[in-house]
Amino acid sequence: MKKILLLIGLALAQVSAHAGNTISGRIIDEVESAPLIGATASIIDSSGKFVTGTTADVEGRFILNNINNGCYEILFEYLGYNEGRIEITNLDRDVDLGDIRLIVSAVSLDEIVVSGDAVIKKSDRQMILPTQKQKRAATNGINLLQQMPISRISVSPMDKTIKTTLGEDVQLRINGIEATKEEVSAIRPTDVIRVEYLDNPGLRYGGAAAVLDYIVRKREDGGNIAGDLTNGITHLGYGQYNLSAKYNWKKSAISAAASWQRRDLEWTRENYEDFIYPDYTVHNIELGEPTKVKFDYMNFALNYNMTDERSVFNIALRNSYDDKPNAVTDRNSTLYQGDKIYSISDKLQQRSYIPSLDIYYQLNLINDQHLYFDIVGTYINSSSHRKYSMVEIGSKDSTPTIISQTEGDKYSIIGEAIYERPLGNGKMTAGIKHTQAYMNNIYDGNISSKVSMNTAESYLFAEYNQTINRFTYMLGLGGMRTRHQQGKLSQEKYILRPTITLSYNAPKNFYFRYNAYMSGYSPSLSDLSDVTQEIDIYQVRRGNPNLHSVSFISNSLTASWKCKYVSIELFGRYSYDHKPIMEETLFENDHFVRTMANQKGFHRLNIQSTIQMYPWEEYIMIKLNPFFNRYISNGNTYTHTHSNLGFRSSIVGKYKNWIAMAEMNTSFHDLWGETLSRGEALHSIAIGYNHDKFSIQGMIMNPFTKRYEQSVDNLSALAPNKQLAYSTQLSRIVMLNVSFNLGFGKQYNNSRKRINNSDNESGILSGTK
Repeated sequence: MKKILLLIGLALAQVSAHAGNTISGRIIDEVESAPLIGATASIIDSSGKFVTGTTADVEGRFILNNINNGCYEILFEYLGYNEGRIEITNLDRDVDLGDIRLIVSAVSLDEIVVSGDAVIKKSDRQMILPTQKQKRAATNGINLLQQMPISRISVSPMDKTIKTTLGEDVQLRINGIEATKEEVSAIRPTDVIRVEYLDNPGLRYGGAAAVLDYIVRKREDGGNIAGDLTNGITHLGYGQYNLSAKYNWKKSAISAAASWQRRDLEWTRENYEDFIYPDYTVHNIELGEPTKVKFDYMNFALNYNMTDERSVFNIALRNSYDDKPNAVTDRNSTLYQGDKIYSISDKLQQRSYIPSLDIYYQLNLINDQHLYFDIVGTYINSSSHRKYSMVEIGSKDSTPTIISQTEGDKYSIIGEAIYERPLGNGKMTAGIKHTQAYMNNIYDGNISSKVSMNTAESYLFAEYNQTINRFTYMLGLGGMRTRHQQGKLSQEKYILRPTITLSYNAPKNFYFRYNAYMSGYSPSLSDLSDVTQEIDIYQVRRGNPNLHSVSFISNSLTASWKCKYVSIELFGRYSYDHKPIMEETLFENDHFVRTMANQKGFHRLNIQSTIQMYPWEEYIMIKLNPFFNRYISNGNTYTHTHSNLGFRSSIVGKYKNWIAMAEMNTSFHDLWGETLSRGEALHSIAIGYNHDKFSIQGMIMNPFTKRYEQSVDNLSALAPNKQLAYSTQLSRIVMLNVSFNLGFGKQYNNSRKRINNSDNESGILSGTK
């Protein structure tokens, strides 16, 4: 551990005979200057023997009385922080040491033993330290989240996807390095010191909804091989497999990770459509048959890292391959239209290949200053082939088959630089990021076209945070520039991005925080494409090269309270998108045109509560998460509103190496533009056994329903429809999970990487429903 050494020489001309000296001071956080309540100050004499000790009060102050004359070392410790040491060579009078600043520990060699939940709240994050029981009950880094008191984070029991309870993506990191869920699943829970939870990441993290950073124990040499394997038992077409290996040698480390996610199932789709022409209306009822859905999604990453006291160098070569011979939208169905009956076949094959190279360098300067540089180059090759036919049963007339073939190439480079330093009693962070991309897509079929596009986005920001007693504030200012060029058409826009966060650690375990910010986003490349694709004989999908970037504002308020057996958090957020990019439906040339446009505005209100209870110490944890969502979508020609009330709940029981879990979630609804999506209602039951180096767990998904389903409603006045997709093979499915993590030799910490960027958007406009 890094030590803070301070040499105090007390050389006086006359030695006092007084032996009852006093040593005092204040223990605070290095960056935020916040008092570290409960930190310990211990006196060690010249022989290494413990003399006396005390703990810091609510202001971080401590007093050590009746200390004899002599030479001493004072040790300062606080959970989750590097220890501090002060040497006094000749104590013969009272001494006030002033402020003792401790630094948050990023990695540690030692095992931290926590007997009860420990949550350290800071201005921009919560530091949550897992207990021994939680570590024993977890099979890997992802399952560990389900054992810990982390509010507003949801782990899908189906595919282990980690999102906020509002459905937003969560950025994952390991010792500051941005990581994938496959890399997190390779973490041994016994190696986790703490999880840093940033539910309000600020400008520094580029608009991420939340960040989870696993701080794992430092190693000295050797390596490990890990695996996490899940497969369906009652249905063998469901599988997820992760393998990883790491080897450390002195200051260097090399690691490899591979994952394979596969599905070979059957889905049934139903569509209910109305097409309202000027003189008449077509009403379609489409009832599907079980249709194959098959895909293989594979990832591979090879990483080299070299770390010393002054710098970090990291280079990563990644590749992902996605093959969908039978897409989720595929269907064989029968369409009923009045007295006419049609046979429908809609098949889509897709493939993408995404290699990337990521080069990262970090420089650690004096006075706790840091410079971070990251550059990522990505190539995306994608292709798709769709064949749609609609044939009237009993008729000799034939409807033209719709065929569309797309080939796409995209090249992008992302560069980012960030500077951090303490400033006064606070911390300042500033950075710049630039993304440049070139896309070339060729569309062949019934309608053929070619699209070439150049896009650029630049982002500059600075933020400062400081803690004054129990009050913390963070002020940030950023600006972004977007530019798009497609043929002779080009556009650019500038968006201001200010942010403010105010938080207060009130007495008696109360905590309050208010956050407000303004930001923006660019239209997707697929929406910008000047291309038209047929959907069916009634409608087409068309891109809009005249789309403009969007600005939006967000306000949120958080209040929490915690005692030994219960913790309660209330969260509310209101946000508004100004001229958002949302869909609209037009009628042109006897076809309904599905396209995107900058609409008037979009309002969303999200209110939720997280209640966590521990009725029997850590053996049982109950989590309740009721929520309410309200959406108002104001288009240029429409207004839609929707309210959604629901809840999520779970219970976890642990005893020695055994664990049992049950979870139930109601459907989470999301309205955007004219599309209302109703997510799946999930419930699951699992039981498992965890050993030091391996674990085995059995789980049954949706045991109380006969089918797993999702639905999407389009609320258009011209062409409304309802799409329902369901599968009986994802209900009452029994799955088996086996994981292992085998270490060899001594271990060594491999990295301190803080930033990482990626590009996965191909920019292809799809014609599927």
